[in-house]
Amino acid sequence: MEREAAIARSAEAIRLHSGYNILIESGAEPVIDRLAGRDLPLTARPAELSGWTFVVKDMIDVAGLRTTRGSALYGSEEALATAPCVERLERAGGLLVGKANQHEFAWGVTSENPHWGDVRNPRHEHLTPGGSSGGTAAALAAGIARVGLGTDTGGSVRIPAACCGVVGLRPRVGALSIEGVAPVAPMFDVVGPMATSVADCARVWRALSGEVTRRLDSLSGLVVGVGEACKQAGEFAHLGAELREITLPYDILPPYWTIVGAQARRTHEATYPRNATSYSEGVRRKLDDTAGIGHREYRRAVEELAAVRARFSAEMSGIDILVAPTLGGPAPRLGCDEAAVRGEVGRITAVVSALGLPALAIGDLQLVGRCEADVLRVGLCREAGGGEIPAPR
Repeated sequence: MEREAAIARSAEAIRLHSGYNILIESGAEPVIDRLAGRDLPLTARPAELSGWTFVVKDMIDVAGLRTTRGSALYGSEEALATAPCVERLERAGGLLVGKANQHEFAWGVTSENPHWGDVRNPRHEHLTPGGSSGGTAAALAAGIARVGLGTDTGGSVRIPAACCGVVGLRPRVGALSIEGVAPVAPMFDVVGPMATSVADCARVWRALSGEVTRRLDSLSGLVVGVGEACKQAGEFAHLGAELREITLPYDILPPYWTIVGAQARRTHEATYPRNATSYSEGVRRKLDDTAGIGHREYRRAVEELAAVRARFSAEMSGIDILVAPTLGGPAPRLGCDEAAVRGEVGRITAVVSALGLPALAIGDLQLVGRCEADVLRVGLCREAGGGEIPAPR
């Protein structure tokens, strides 16, 4: 009965938000309808995510479903195998109810999509849902699913979490397999869980990674670095932490964007510019801007990135967790010029991606640490102490 009730709630939420373009239905039948004909294995005890509904961003393969990448070029054939990250959620009892819409090719901060419709924000109607995992975040905010999977290269899990008032974890590169996940820039690509609470996010992380996260009773003895005059810093002091101001290394962004641009250009070399007319204007501009990045410029960027990482690691000595806003400025408004706002919106998340550190976005609050357990433990402590999900600016 729990399974049927969960599916029914998802189906009703899908119906209520039918005009929000939250899901991509590219097959012959809605994804949620596949559940009705599936027999779940009997187990001696309930699985970790028994009865939990989830969605996956449409960059992620599910056998028998099409993977569009939010584009007009892909999705003509069904995936032959399911990505390991999805298999783990299903083995844990999760119920896949949809594939989530996104910014085209997972490259943008608004999830405005000319091919599958612009994703609308169920919680803040005047804002976009952020990008590129905007459909996943919107599905959680709308009650379509309890949890979800997004991808994150420069902020694509965390920016939507901030815009839609949910929680998203960017793990370290390599912490989870990205087999069966379409690439953007492989040096920085990750898949990460999203949820409406830190507790649920930690539960999904356990199903994905096998790691159990135990909540801290207090933050006594921890040193919290405060970046960008984070408004929530006082909450961490109240929980017992010592606060220290720290400056984020924005000089890491030029080499980071050079590497991302060069790798993205290679990702699209089979289809761009040959099929340029099938790309949106926004993604065409981004790919055109990457033209001409040669081997020497790329290698220099890799060396510069490594140098800034080493310097910042030394500056972080003695600091356990860094807290900062998730968004670098106001959340992108409906009808905004994505090209004009993406640099500011994603400047903080991009720095964290470039540093190679894991980060937990609790709405417009970002916790950055050295491993996933660090940020989840602190996030759980804050949540247990009554800390709310900060709204987007």
